[in-house]
Amino acid sequence: MKIKNIIAIVVGIIASMIIIIIGEALVHIANPLPTTIDINDTEALKAHVANSPFSLHLLILLNYALACFVGGLIASSIAIDKKMNQAMTLGGIFMGVGMFSLITLHPLWVVICSVFIFLPFAYMGGMMSLKMSEKKK
Repeated sequence: MKIKNIIAIVVGIIASMIIIIIGEALVHIANPLPTTIDINDTEALKAHVANSPFSLHLLILLNYALACFVGGLIASSIAIDKKMNQAMTLGGIFMGVGMFSLITLHPLWVVICSVFIFLPFAYMGGMMSLKMSEKKK
């Protein structure tokens, strides 16, 4: 594997993580954690997340979609060859990590919807990169 392809995935992951951190911060500003809840109490956190408005769950899913799209776009743009493989690798990494994160706290419907977010949006980002590189030629 060429080192530039590995760098492409790492840079894509970093960009995606920045988007996720900013998005999660905005969601937490919109739905702050009550001071009565201990962050180490997973049951209390689960109850808080379960009682969060539907719109906040959608914002989290949209945030993951944007992060995977941008990450796939960047990874595919930087990669030397097999550009779609780099985008899909990024999507797979986020699917694995994201599913673990989502399963621990979020309602089942959010977990199910996220299956249709990570890989498809990374794929769309990779396809956008390919189309942009074709237009340059």
